Amino acid sequence: MRKVRQVIGRSVSRRVWKQLRQGPSVARVLASFEHACDLITAEGDIVALVTRRVGDGPLNVVVEGAAGLFAEMEAGATARLTGEEIRFSLLTVDLRGATVWEPRPNWGSLRARRAAIVAHLPALRVLCLKCAPPGSLLALLESPSAGGVPRGATIAAARKATGDLQAGWAGDEARLRTGAARLSGLGGGLTPSGDDFLTGVMLWAWLAHPAPGPFCHILVEAAAGLTTTLSAAFLQAAARGECSGAWHRLITALGEGTDAEVAGAAQGVLAHGATSGADGLAGFLWAGRSTDRLRRERS
Repeated sequence: MRKVRQVIGRSVSRRVWKQLRQGPSVARVLASFEHACDLITAEGDIVALVTRRVGDGPLNVVVEGAAGLFAEMEAGATARLTGEEIRFSLLTVDLRGATVWEPRPNWGSLRARRAAIVAHLPALRVLCLKCAPPGSLLALLESPSAGGVPRGATIAAARKATGDLQAGWAGDEARLRTGAARLSGLGGGLTPSGDDFLTGVMLWAWLAHPAPGPFCHILVEAAAGLTTTLSAAFLQAAARGECSGAWHRLITALGEGTDAEVAGAAQGVLAHGATSGADGLAGFLWAGRSTDRLRRERS
């Protein structure tokens, strides 16, 4: 009989912590990877077990362990979740000493530093374009006629959708819904590029939109039903103003850090997935540039 392994949970998102403390529940494995195992509860909530390499996030429980920790977690396998542990047949995650991590930045404080954040955006854009992985939506930050900009269907569809998003930012709810629907599920993977772009747009909205809550609610209402279960959960988190530890570090650096600190934090976001971090930054930077232009046109 194989021995049950036990690993230590180091931190848990406040939202996930509240879910776990509601009482015992059962979840099944949605997907597993080298550094993560995504669970879905009977209520449809996502709980992501991740190693320290992935780190804190709005859906995450960070555990001690090396790459391959979740290799035996097959899709459909069940786990029992409580406030003290997450138990599989061959693995138990001890949560008794885990710290509770807050996934929502202090947006009120950050909005007060918006001028400093905006001042850093041109340098952040240059860095992101320099480090852009092939196929990412960072290509949208270039002029459509610029040399070397991909002309693929994904880029073309995303570029068309940004016009709707810009009108939506200005108050056209119908076009906001249209832009969100056009981007939702666009591209491949568990978190398609268009969804990551929308996540970045929503994070910028929490910094700069006059009514970020309603704006994000409309956007995610239009988008969440058109993509993967995991990606919809990330969209819903962003709509609540929640983001990963890497995004926390970047937004904080933009508000009060040096150029070097911003660059280092940006690399942390860019390192997420093949293009996920880059696509999120594309949405964030596109929204920052577009809304600043709109503000100047109105003034």
